[in-house]
Amino acid sequence: MLERAADGIDSDRARCENPLMSYAIVRAEIERFLRSPSPEVLCISGRWGVGKTYSWQTFLREEETAGRLGVDRHAYVSLFGLNSLGELRSAIVENTVVAGRSSLPDASSLHGMLREGERFARRSRPALEVAAGFFRMKDAGDALYRAAFLTVQGQLVCFDDLERAGKSLEMRDVLGLASLLREQRGCKVVLLLNKEQAEAKQAEELDRQLEKVVDTFLIFEPTSAEAAAIAIGGDDPVAVALRDRLVALDVTNMRVMKKVERWARLVETELRGFDAATLAQATATVVLGGWCFLQRDLAPSLDFVRGFNPMSGLFGRKEEPADEKGWRELLGRYGYGSTDELDEPILDGVALGYFRGNVLREAARSVEERRRREGRDDSFSRAWRLYHDSLTTDDDVILDAMQAGALENLAEITPTNMNGTLSFLRRYGRDAQASDILARWIEANRGKEGFFDRWNRFFANDPVDAELLAAMEAGRAEIVDARDPADMLKQMAKSGGYNPAEDAARLSRLSADEIVRLFDDHAADDVKGMMEWADRLAAQPGAENLRASLDEALGRIASRSRMREDRLRGWGVLPKSPEDGQAQPPEGVETQNPASAGADAAAAGSASATGYEHGGSG
Repeated sequence: MLERAADGIDSDRARCENPLMSYAIVRAEIERFLRSPSPEVLCISGRWGVGKTYSWQTFLREEETAGRLGVDRHAYVSLFGLNSLGELRSAIVENTVVAGRSSLPDASSLHGMLREGERFARRSRPALEVAAGFFRMKDAGDALYRAAFLTVQGQLVCFDDLERAGKSLEMRDVLGLASLLREQRGCKVVLLLNKEQAEAKQAEELDRQLEKVVDTFLIFEPTSAEAAAIAIGGDDPVAVALRDRLVALDVTNMRVMKKVERWARLVETELRGFDAATLAQATATVVLGGWCFLQRDLAPSLDFVRGFNPMSGLFGRKEEPADEKGWRELLGRYGYGSTDELDEPILDGVALGYFRGNVLREAARSVEERRRREGRDDSFSRAWRLYHDSLTTDDDVILDAMQAGALENLAEITPTNMNGTLSFLRRYGRDAQASDILARWIEANRGKEGFFDRWNRFFANDPVDAELLAAMEAGRAEIVDARDPADMLKQMAKSGGYNPAEDAARLSRLSADEIVRLFDDHAADDVKGMMEWADRLAAQPGAENLRASLDEALGRIASRSRMREDRLRGWGVLPKSPEDGQAQPPEGVETQNPASAGADAAAAGSASATGYEHGGSG
């Protein structure tokens, strides 16, 4: 299993596919290497994110804590960005620590290395003076670092990120230094690399040189369960759930695991005091969302997850791509149901990089209240289980159960589940019953806050029942938007956030007279920003009425004086006029040389227009 250098690097490719090089064997060999004082070179290769560095440092720390380390000092050096052997030698000096004292280098550890180098230099002063002249050392500091490097003997040195070394640092030089440390300094050297990310020329050099230098070559490819056991410690409910959910998705990238763990702990903090089932759901969603966000080439998109529903699209779905079918099957095995009010802010938080605690807690309360009301075995759920699990039950029995279950649980059925139910009933000839259920469902939920707001956000590309679509849009149109238009525009000017369709619809209810009064009443506020955002909303599809009213209102304001007209044009909220090429006095200037008026005005107009574009972009 652990072929030596004499076997050649070609064997490393074979061992990459060798299932017998298990994690247990790799770990045992690393532990043997750490406990032995014998000088040797160990190379650990693995894909990006598989956890080579994290595992190496974990194993080193465990052996050091237990007092089983075979050497007294060790150093960890990343070659990322290093461009010369001199920089690499200095990095070894700077990162060497005494075993058992501190796992991280600091000023104290560096001071100790330099003092040791100083003592060595004093003992060998004549020779060093000759060497200093020969090598043309720039200063005493350079000589001190070189002297300190001469004391690097009988210790452990880890070279990480070999494939990311600077272009001026040749791979053969790095491996030559590794060989020197083993042969002449009695050191143990470990090389951590990802050959897949090495450039072609660099990879060829690695193939040629590794075989000459490396004593033991290991391929680090832990399974998902092994990687999760390394990356996620602890036996608390969140840690256990994290490991279980990561394994369910076959995640092996430890970098992904650690980021997901951080997010899960943030959500756990926000949901402290809620039911265990709520925390378990939240943790599962964090893992799923984190995987989708961080490994986009391996996972479905967050939008796909948002729109997923095991019942939605059972009927009438267009033939879907093979990958989408596979994602649906995976999410089904994962146990992910339709995205609910708790899943949504978690998925949003993963994409944004932060979680809104008040939104999470409100969603958790809603989920727990619904769970208490509906229980786990309501008649609607039983009807769907009857359909999925039984081939002996008559169709009419299933359809009757579906109809009765829906009517008994109108207040609990989500829009996506209602869509699936309507499609199911219509497919098997129950159109009248489906329409009746829909009408009753609308009435049962009409009074719920936000029921008609963004109701279709989880449908993705699934077909929506025509009657459901019409009923929900009609209900939404009946809602009177009571927001204050001035507050809306001021908030947009401040934060840059807006809802194009809804905000444009609200402002479209204003007449030209009302818009004029709005801007006049808020002249002391950021009226420029308010006008810019009103103009942006007027450009939205379907906002023709707002466009007409806003243009009339701005025209009235501009007609009050030439100066007002010039300023509104400079802000970009009035159409260009044939006179735009003429001189316009810039804002904030009381007097101006007439000879320079044209150039300055053009510059001012350009600056104002640029400011408008910037503000309009949010």
